[in-house]
Amino acid sequence: MICIPTVSDRLVQRAIIFYLDKNKKFPIYNSSSFGFLRDLGTEAAIKAAVGHRQAFDWCLKTDIESFFDRIPRQYLKACVKRALGQHSLVPIISKIIDCEVKPTVLNRSKIQKFGIEMGAGIRQGMPLSPILANLVLSEFDNLVEKRGMKMVRYADDIAVFFKTKHEAQEGHKFISDTLARIKLTIPGLSDDSKTQLLGPSDPIDFLGREIVRVGADNHAVWRVAQKQIRKIVKRLEEEYTLQARMKADSTFQETIIEVWDSIGAYFSIYKGAYNYTSLDSALRAVSSKIIREIFLELFGERAIANITIEERKFLGMSHVDFDEFANDMPT
Repeated sequence: MICIPTVSDRLVQRAIIFYLDKNKKFPIYNSSSFGFLRDLGTEAAIKAAVGHRQAFDWCLKTDIESFFDRIPRQYLKACVKRALGQHSLVPIISKIIDCEVKPTVLNRSKIQKFGIEMGAGIRQGMPLSPILANLVLSEFDNLVEKRGMKMVRYADDIAVFFKTKHEAQEGHKFISDTLARIKLTIPGLSDDSKTQLLGPSDPIDFLGREIVRVGADNHAVWRVAQKQIRKIVKRLEEEYTLQARMKADSTFQETIIEVWDSIGAYFSIYKGAYNYTSLDSALRAVSSKIIREIFLELFGERAIANITIEERKFLGMSHVDFDEFANDMPT
């Protein structure tokens, strides 16, 4: 549940973030944490995970359950106090930590649905939430590193790498026990759990990517999982139907631009993927399908079949395979 503060509160929080980040006031900078940190992020996290996968045969993949909503406030406030001492920001940040969702008739059921409890957690949507989330896990990061484990953590998503299955099992217990000290948990090990022990040939699903070993030398790479490609294609197909675009008061020209803006964004996000060619092919195919189906709804099958090559070129649709519809038409 995303909870957006007032404009004035957002301005104050961003000013605090600028000060804390510029002066590195919080001990959140280490070799394991990649989320919400300047010059790092998803790309750096994936690169690190691929490097570790190359060197280690086993991986523990997990995430912290209901992380933001279960962050222990008193422990977090103690972390802030320890980092800032007598700084005047301490009481201000403490008040921010204690911010609650204002219950209304409209959101009361949603608050209950997401398990949000008064007096617990920090609200997602506040500018300070990400840096506070890293702070609450800073000691956890340090303990993992002191134990010599190679971890990549992006907020509550965690991948830890080991030489053997036994080490991975011990690592699971250590991580579970360490998080329990601050009243946080990870799922137990089971076939359908988000916590998994993955062996040398198993793909690792991490941050929307799939880390795998390929080739005769088992070289580690990352790719876009096929299920993720299907998910993207489905999202585009549902978002860019004729009815959806008309409801959004969009024109045909605007729709075409937005389709390619969306596809371009996916190309940018996954530009380093091992299977980039497959992604490129799938997204170009869905763009053609979107245009075909819009034309089909507007003008019908017979009109589509009669569009000439020159007319397609005039419409800027040379890449669209209208013949697919013509071939499917009953004779």
